Amino acid sequence: MKKILIIGPIGDFGGRELESGFMASALSSNYDVDICTTGSLSRKSQVFNFNKKQKVFSLADLVCQQYLVLKSVALLSYVKNSCKGGLSSYVNNNIAKKYFNYKKKTLFIVKELVAQYDVIFICAQLSSSLMNDIITFAKLNNKKILFRTTGTINDGNFEYIEKVNSFIHHSKVNANNLKKFKNHDYTIIDQCAFNEKELLNVSLSKSGVHNFLILGRLSPEKGVEELISFFLQVCLKNDTLYLAGNGPLENYLRDRYKESDNIKFLGFIESEHLSDLFNRIDCLIICSPEESGPLVGVESMAAGKLIISTRVGAMAERLENTLNQFWFDYNDLESFKKTFQIVQLLNHDEMKSISNSLRDYYLKEYSLDKIKKKYLIIVNEVLNK
Repeated sequence: MKKILIIGPIGDFGGRELESGFMASALSSNYDVDICTTGSLSRKSQVFNFNKKQKVFSLADLVCQQYLVLKSVALLSYVKNSCKGGLSSYVNNNIAKKYFNYKKKTLFIVKELVAQYDVIFICAQLSSSLMNDIITFAKLNNKKILFRTTGTINDGNFEYIEKVNSFIHHSKVNANNLKKFKNHDYTIIDQCAFNEKELLNVSLSKSGVHNFLILGRLSPEKGVEELISFFLQVCLKNDTLYLAGNGPLENYLRDRYKESDNIKFLGFIESEHLSDLFNRIDCLIICSPEESGPLVGVESMAAGKLIISTRVGAMAERLENTLNQFWFDYNDLESFKKTFQIVQLLNHDEMKSISNSLRDYYLKEYSLDKIKKKYLIIVNEVLNK
């Protein structure tokens, strides 16, 4: 059985964690799959959502196992920080880098690691650390290299592009940002709703659009604060905007809008409760200016919930063949107001038709089985080139 290593800065919570876990689960039917994080994670990581027994380790773990001196330095830092987190997460400290050749030792571990696998499957942003090193070592060992890009692709001098056998992008929009590279071979594989079964059983909204949702990290780059301001300027008395997620803006926003009857904070929502959340709402709002997906977009499609969105990431491609065409420009009140009012004037039959078109198109293009097969096909193609 061929061996695949999925590697990248995989942590505890987020789209990359879920996607890495899903890819490992999907490929495990035909291959022996391990996951290595170049960062740090805990047993709470969403990467384990698909297989609790999935073999997952960190590059830092390997460094500590092989170099006792670096493990000792990490232990000092671990104790100094009140033993929070995992010991190996402290190995990349200033003392290790300054006096004990941390980078050189880490690169030696990377070189040894990639030599053990047939396919190196990167799941990361193009600019993530160690990408060039991982790809260079894999190429030297004649290993096949796949790269699942995450995040929005911006211009950059990525010298390793032509060494990758095939890139996997969420959308044509992201793929087009790398077209300038002559040998940029890629395929489009979008995301899927990992709790698909539950979301497909979410009831469709019966009448009126009054309960709205923002689901994701509450951080400045997501446009959440601006959207709340827009919402309060156009909403009706019985409209509610739910915010599900946490992040650096959470406490600030909770305090600022604690007196508002129209704004409700739900905190972080575990994936097993996502269907309950979608049962409470009529419409999802995606307000970020930069995303590669986002994942919540396909989740809302599976749930049959209307979507008001910026033309971010893969959203335009996802919705182009549905009846859901409710767009607004980021940070533009008049644009949001116009779209918001159109949505609120929808009657029951119109809402039902739009909801059904979203769910039907999800099943046609983004179902778990469909996306799983796409991963198996691309890996098989790359291995047989």
